Amino acid sequence: MTIIWSPEALTDIEEAIDYLVERSAPAAERLATGIIALVERLASEELDGPEHVLGNGERVRGWPFPPFRIYYQRTPEAFFVVRVYHQRREPIAR
Repeated sequence: MTIIWSPEALTDIEEAIDYLVERSAPAAERLATGIIALVERLASEELDGPEHVLGNGERVRGWPFPPFRIYYQRTPEAFFVVRVYHQRREPIAR
């Protein structure tokens, strides 16, 4: 299945890694590797997290990767990563 990352999801990961790499390069690498592995697993298996309704009314599914949550949508052709969002932040609109 094709995995498509939204620009917002890529920015989320980049900001998290940039923050961590200043503090611990191994932790930043574990975060990046773990998120990518989870997204690949979600895309390849029929796992689905609970549905969430974003502030803009869009429906997505979410799967925890503490302290983050992966928000995604699945179609027969693609797995779309909407956001990789830190769970302590304000609820997302998109």
